[in-house]
Amino acid sequence: MASTRFRAVAATAVAALAFCTACSSDGSGSNASADGPLNLAVFASLNGVPTFAADEEGVFEKHDLDVEISTAKTSTEMIPQLLGGKVDLALVDTATSLVAAGQGVDLVYVAGATNGGIPKGQEEFSFANVWVQKDSPIKSLADLTGKTVGVPQIKSAPWVDLRGSVDEAGGDSSSIKFVESPDTLAALKSGQVDATTTPEPVGTVERAKGDLRPLAPVNSGGGGVAYVWVTTREFAEANKETVKNFAEAVREGNKAVNGDRELLVKTAAEVLGADAGLLEKAAFPVYTEKPLTAEDVEFSVEYMNKYDLFEKGAPDAAKLVGP
Repeated sequence: MASTRFRAVAATAVAALAFCTACSSDGSGSNASADGPLNLAVFASLNGVPTFAADEEGVFEKHDLDVEISTAKTSTEMIPQLLGGKVDLALVDTATSLVAAGQGVDLVYVAGATNGGIPKGQEEFSFANVWVQKDSPIKSLADLTGKTVGVPQIKSAPWVDLRGSVDEAGGDSSSIKFVESPDTLAALKSGQVDATTTPEPVGTVERAKGDLRPLAPVNSGGGGVAYVWVTTREFAEANKETVKNFAEAVREGNKAVNGDRELLVKTAAEVLGADAGLLEKAAFPVYTEKPLTAEDVEFSVEYMNKYDLFEKGAPDAAKLVGP
């Protein structure tokens, strides 16, 4: 099973802006109305499971929505798809969307998808974890101060979340040497790095192998919203009722899987093509049930800004939520 892969969020924003520039001026590159099915882009990971469950359980239909769900290879390719009108709404991590907004991409946050933080009961092993070798002298996140850590990409969501977690534990993340690697687990096992992170269910697979030791969970999103549903402002303003219904359907779908472990595992197995028995042992995120607010987004902006993710200045949280 392939692990979740992240690209640099700053590079995503640049690509999105380039794509937007290439769009035709007559509007043919942007779907400004939902005349047909609502096209949703979802990265096939645990974060997107409620979307598929909501579709299967008739939640979208209940809210007068006809949806078509497509999966993307990475979460970061979705911003250009939005700008090009290939999809109407996309599920992306908060870091990617905020950096794109900071670069001038006119996005609207429609609904929260995945809560960040470390869920109750997952204090030892959560849906994102730091790993070290079994015999490593590293005993805590604070011990990563001055160490070498493997990440798929510097200035990505995993990068900023690891930095935030180390600092919160009393360490100094600014002293960490980050090494980019296409296979961070292999880099750790070969001794090239001292630690790395994994999302679920990759961590559950590694835990079963017993070759590595989970050090601690990662405080995803700094404790704020980790994944969000976004669209373009043009689409949101042209389809206010549709967007409102979609947000309500997302919250209902999230609530359904939060309260039904069997539905959650069954859907995840189908989406990921993974063994249901393995997923029974996995740690899942908690999915957002409350409406997204400007205060939620402002929390995320401040968290990202602390680690200098906004090259052109932080976006205005109040303008991102709505209309």
